[in-house]
Amino acid sequence: MKSKLMLIAILLIALITRLVILDARPIDHDEGIHAYLSYILLRDGSYRYDPTYHGPFLYFATAGLFYLLGDSEFVARLTPVIFSIIAVFVAYKFKRWMGNGAYIFTFLILFSTSILYYSRYMRNDLILLDSFLVVVYCYFRFIESEKERFTYISALFLAIMFTSKENAYIYTFIFVSFLILYGLWKEGFRYMISKVTNWNAKKVRILLTSVIIFATIFITLYSAFFADIDGVERAIVGSISHWVKMHEINDHAKPWYYYPKLLIEYEFLPLGLSLASIPFFYQRLKSKNVSKLEIFAAYWVTTTLIIYQVLSHKVPWLLVHIATPLAFFGSIYIGGKLHKNHFKLAFGVVTIATLITSCYITYFNYNDAREDLIYIQIQPPTVELAEVIKERLKTQRGVIFEPNNDYWPLPWYLRHVQIGYLTKGDLSHYDFVVTSEKGIDYCKGFGFKVVKKYELRPWVYLVLMEKIGK
Repeated sequence: MKSKLMLIAILLIALITRLVILDARPIDHDEGIHAYLSYILLRDGSYRYDPTYHGPFLYFATAGLFYLLGDSEFVARLTPVIFSIIAVFVAYKFKRWMGNGAYIFTFLILFSTSILYYSRYMRNDLILLDSFLVVVYCYFRFIESEKERFTYISALFLAIMFTSKENAYIYTFIFVSFLILYGLWKEGFRYMISKVTNWNAKKVRILLTSVIIFATIFITLYSAFFADIDGVERAIVGSISHWVKMHEINDHAKPWYYYPKLLIEYEFLPLGLSLASIPFFYQRLKSKNVSKLEIFAAYWVTTTLIIYQVLSHKVPWLLVHIATPLAFFGSIYIGGKLHKNHFKLAFGVVTIATLITSCYITYFNYNDAREDLIYIQIQPPTVELAEVIKERLKTQRGVIFEPNNDYWPLPWYLRHVQIGYLTKGDLSHYDFVVTSEKGIDYCKGFGFKVVKKYELRPWVYLVLMEKIGK
């Protein structure tokens, strides 16, 4: 009973921390694209998979929520919120293997700076990450209990992973390679032989049912409910080739110290716990008294650090994929050491620092471009500009003119009004135009003058211009 009450209290904290002032921060550049595509899916029933914008799950889930609750900023961010709360629940359930370490892991899933911030952000990363935690939990529950339901839940969340974001291939590589290497380490090549030859009716049934669950979700969503069958091929082949290309052209490339710097700035608690856990892990490994879960945790941390360090595409929201395995590994060992005073003191101090950092950035400083965790946050003047445009459209003809389409998230904020978006062409028959600073001279050639500049994001401005004489 006490354990259930604690779990309810933890989930209530998760709910509050995820939902409070959820719509206070302006919809960001990428959020604007995701929210707008979800709105178009609801309004027109149209969707076509493009790896640039990642998998379809977020769009279909959000469109469904829009249908039920309305198309607001609050609702747009609910899908990551829901999965973040699922992750908190699953983190607590790891107590059966982690013991008291599960409390630390649950705390980190609740208040890790990057996880808390991006659990309230309309991106695919938290959906993917949280689904993987469910898959891992269900795997260890299955080998413990052999209950079939855990394989089917795994198949469901594995499908959600693959329909959320292409990082699913990374997670799958990490998990499958671990299982193979662990089997070879424990049993040698007999492991591989047994996996090929040791089949029975139950295993065949489990495999077929799991494949059906996965394939049904994967094919249905990527084909947009069979309206775009080619979307399945693009998901399997095109997604990988697209992101390989992005790596080759150094898309969003950062220096080697990018993630180490972010970890020290924002994820110092899971980083510190992991570093402190290395000696304990080594001792248990040396004494051959180490569990499969412990080996997996170490493998997950190691492979993740290597992979994300090698990839040229480095952005702050990917930090959640690094912080979580660090938290997972570090929580296993430190949980049993908190009865020692020096561990209590150090953990208490760093925990308080984590809470302050996480809450400050998430609830107070979310628009500050000086924060490395915040990438291209849209500034409040853009929301003001959207309101000005809507007011002018009541009596005037207007257009958004930007050759590079650098006006997001305006289409989301202007989704309920009629306005065109141009990259070139004649502007003479419009009463006002919104453009970037680069487009001012072009618009002046059609008789427009600058009315006011609005900050789109730090050091980038949109300009409202109107016809001379208006």
